[in-house]
Amino acid sequence: MKKRLLVTALLLSACSHLPSERPADTTTLNVPPQPVVVSEPEDVVIENSDTAESVATDFEHIFVDSDMTFSGTLPCADCPGISYHINLYRDGRFEVRQEYLERNQVNLVKGIWLLENRSLHLVNQQQTLPAFHFLSNRQLTMLDLSGKPISANQQYQLQRAAEFKKLDTRQAMLGLYMLSNNQATFTSCRSGDSLNVANTQHHLPVMRQYQQDARFNGNAVIATLVGRRGQDDQANTLFIDKFEQFWPGATCPDQIQPGKMQGIVWRAEKLTDRYVPQQLNVRVIFDQNDRLYGFAGCNNFNGNYKQRSNQLTVQPLVSTRKFCAESSELEQQFTQSLQSADRAEVNGDKLQLFKNNQLILQFKPAVN
Repeated sequence: MKKRLLVTALLLSACSHLPSERPADTTTLNVPPQPVVVSEPEDVVIENSDTAESVATDFEHIFVDSDMTFSGTLPCADCPGISYHINLYRDGRFEVRQEYLERNQVNLVKGIWLLENRSLHLVNQQQTLPAFHFLSNRQLTMLDLSGKPISANQQYQLQRAAEFKKLDTRQAMLGLYMLSNNQATFTSCRSGDSLNVANTQHHLPVMRQYQQDARFNGNAVIATLVGRRGQDDQANTLFIDKFEQFWPGATCPDQIQPGKMQGIVWRAEKLTDRYVPQQLNVRVIFDQNDRLYGFAGCNNFNGNYKQRSNQLTVQPLVSTRKFCAESSELEQQFTQSLQSADRAEVNGDKLQLFKNNQLILQFKPAVN
């Protein structure tokens, strides 16, 4: 009982000695704001840039909720690069244009896309396309062979366009052209697709040339051109943008017989040890009647040749006389080498011309 009274007395004593109230200090202190530090894993470095902020805010939140266009040039093993234009549609479809620089080769591929976390897979049953990784909603980078993103090298990255862009579907083509009752068809040697040719201003001169050549007479003839397929209900229609020439007596490359030189449109691949730029379309055909003709990058040419076994003799060529600054020097070297060849061999899918046992020209079958 004495202890309880003592505790009560102490408490009452404490309450009677409360500190006096002090007026609030209205002085403003200029203390600079301190940065908020957010700890990151040791292997992640976030820099103060738009890309880094996008990576940080978009992490694991990639949505293809609108039609997107990505483009750029990726490395190529045997050419200066591959130009890509990828359209991703929000309904799960994709379209790709691959252009192999300096090889005059364009691939147009369609299919469906699959998004696994941040990895993008472009699925097509006939062709294999690289897989990509979303660094952000505005950047794609290729995946390596092990499936890891190549994020350290910007050469492997594609950038998103500010606005969606339609695909350029023009490409060089080689195929069988035939005209009947003013309606033409073109069958691609590469795909086998047969298309109706639209009667546009670029097609009318082609029709006249075909009708005026007695050799054709309603038969299919190999032609080279630059064209594009129509869209939607015109998907089976070919629109010619540029016609190059007819190749009478030629066949599609898949009909080539082993060791055969005649009847094939050959594209120049190498001039001695120098690669011929593919965009120049340097081509030649040796027909069954000891005639040859072709295109040397600027001018058309023709002439006579003789072949006995592997021995080859090319007579002086007749050529048109246009001047093209970007190709005239190479054209002169090509025609001189062609006329000086003394031996021809077909090895696999290569036509090789020699002079004094030295390789001076190498060709491959033209597919466009």
